[in-house]
Amino acid sequence: MTKRIILRKIKKFAITTDWRRAFGGKSKGNKHLYRVVKIAMYLAKETGADIFIVEAGALLHDIALPAGDDSDYLKNKQAARKVLARFQLNDSDIEAIAECVATHEGTVKPKTPEAKIVHDADVLEKSGILGLIRHTWKMANSGQIDPEKISRRDVGKIVHHIDWRKKQLQTSAAKKLHKKIDMKLCVKKLNKITPQISKLAKKAVITENIAKIISKKLTIDQRLKLARQLSLYYLRH
Repeated sequence: MTKRIILRKIKKFAITTDWRRAFGGKSKGNKHLYRVVKIAMYLAKETGADIFIVEAGALLHDIALPAGDDSDYLKNKQAARKVLARFQLNDSDIEAIAECVATHEGTVKPKTPEAKIVHDADVLEKSGILGLIRHTWKMANSGQIDPEKISRRDVGKIVHHIDWRKKQLQTSAAKKLHKKIDMKLCVKKLNKITPQISKLAKKAVITENIAKIISKKLTIDQRLKLARQLSLYYLRH
């Protein structure tokens, strides 16, 4: 089995997991996984990292999400190993890919070039206004916040997480990209749009559609940056 065939099989498995199993299928149709893979591939080419390991790691980075173990290093790694065992991969490749998956949330610092890239690709997805949407979505659908009773403290937790993650960026290439999409929103606007995002998320409205809805409440510059994140325009310009 060639690596290209293996990647096709991994991709099919990853999309099925992301769209059907994670959050009870509520995220079906979202493009998060596709964007993370494209960002990771861009960073891999910029840094000279192993393309195969990066692509496989990026595809599988949320593999432990359905079980609620996406922040647990060991459980992430075990889940990745279990999936990868079905393919004709050597132990070295399995461990390298599993390490990318296990460290993508930043709870354990990534050490390999490939793990750093997968980690950074996910951080870039959780930056700026898109990051606000994505993390609010996750919290609303994992029981961490009540969409009907969003407090300022809840908003503060979301913003703190996004700020914490950007400080964990590992590669200079990702830090450079982050400057293009990072944006601070005033507290007043955050307190206004976060409850709306959480309610839409709970109703299974996917990220991309939420972005369209809340864009009406954003400034022209904010809408432009959000659009560039969703389209990955910032990777090319």
